[in-house]
Amino acid sequence: MKKRLHFVTAVFAACLSIGMLATVGAADKLEGIPLAWKPTSPMSEREPPVDLKVFEGIKLQIDAFTDKRAEPGLIGSNMNSVPHRKVSTNDDVARFVTYQVKLLMTGVGIKVVESGGDVIMNGDVRKFFVEEANRYNAEVELQATFSDPSGKFLWGVATTGTSSRFGVAYKADNYHEVLSDALIGAIHQLVQNPGFYKVMTGK
Repeated sequence: MKKRLHFVTAVFAACLSIGMLATVGAADKLEGIPLAWKPTSPMSEREPPVDLKVFEGIKLQIDAFTDKRAEPGLIGSNMNSVPHRKVSTNDDVARFVTYQVKLLMTGVGIKVVESGGDVIMNGDVRKFFVEEANRYNAEVELQATFSDPSGKFLWGVATTGTSSRFGVAYKADNYHEVLSDALIGAIHQLVQNPGFYKVMTGK
């Protein structure tokens, strides 16, 4: 009877261990994760600050961005293991970027409209990626083009933002934070560009 009890206990323990390992294995994969906006600081704290007065009365229409990356679902890679561990999302990165760009532009005092803009902005997502080694290193690159209401091309520019920090390895929150900060950096670089002032004000 005791032998049978020991056998049952051993089988139960083995099954429990296998179940725990399966759970850990599933939790250890950051594939198909939802995108999340988790900046560590707002764009308003970036230097130099944006001069809001020059944009008063100007309506900026931001149309949907397109994703020009080779692998739309891939947003990161952990380089500390072999094979490297992927970080991917099933969300629409271009849609996510479009939404956040609208909020960031609104946040610096620009009047963003869905239609009837004085200036129309279109954009491509060229890079939206984190490489994790000893640090989390994110880079977001956007190609932005601007036109007038008639469709006449006014200006085009590539704008890039980066973010780097230490953090616990292979954690979704860390990927979200550096990607969010890198996107803020890309938009901050854009609005500080003299070409942006010129296309927005016509001066």
